[in-house]
Amino acid sequence: NQRSMTNVGIFRAYLTEYLRQHLLIRQDMTLMVRQLSSGAEGLPVEIYAFTNTVAWLEYESIQADIFDHIFAVIGEFGLRIHQAPTVSDMRAIGSLG
Repeated sequence: NQRSMTNVGIFRAYLTEYLRQHLLIRQDMTLMVRQLSSGAEGLPVEIYAFTNTVAWLEYESIQADIFDHIFAVIGEFGLRIHQAPTVSDMRAIGSLG
């Protein structure tokens, strides 16, 4: 087709498939990975999915594992996690003396 995929689009497709294969994510409910409006903070990516548990600690563990996976693979897509630097970060690199 004539659709041109970007690294962000491929990353979204990868995450969607990762969640479809995840044993602790409900497959009979809404599952979506989408990008939100970009801004000074970067391009937010939203993950919308349901776990197969309502136990709070299990849910938090599943969520943390998903984000650990994202942090581990994001560089493979030529992307990086963006966070606005703090004053301490700027001092550490010598920009604020």
